[in-house]
Amino acid sequence: TLCDDKVVTGLAITLEKMSQLGTGPLSNTSFHLGWRPEIRISDYVAWFRKFLGCSVECFVLGMIYMDRTMHRSPALAVTPMSSHRLLACSMTLAAKFQDDAFFKNAHYAAVSGLDLKDLNGLQRNMLELMDYRLVVEPKEFEKYHRWLVEAAIWTTPVW
Repeated sequence: TLCDDKVVTGLAITLEKMSQLGTGPLSNTSFHLGWRPEIRISDYVAWFRKFLGCSVECFVLGMIYMDRTMHRSPALAVTPMSSHRLLACSMTLAAKFQDDAFFKNAHYAAVSGLDLKDLNGLQRNMLELMDYRLVVEPKEFEKYHRWLVEAAIWTTPVW
């Protein structure tokens, strides 16, 4: 639906802008690569929409999980070096938590282009940083949902 597309577009725009503003980590974390991935984060979000096989709610939850993780780890920011791994991990956790039908981690690793062992480690790290808090209250979900839709409406796409 149109609203679903706006959520995904809003996430792509938000992560693209955050990544452009990110000045880099204060220290290296497991979410940071030593290089800039060739695929833009906005294209990576579109790739996930096409191949991940999850509900649109997962895109909202993915943003919430990234935000929660960054609030708990001052060394972590959305940068060109971290955005892809943050997205892959948060979307995997969201799909496994939210959707009734979900895949094995091997599927999520293949879609994200990550090694299965790396994805498993990232999930452990993110879960620990969030104190295993995957439940999102309706009010918080609505706030992020509205934020992503508004980002899609009021921002010209960057791709």
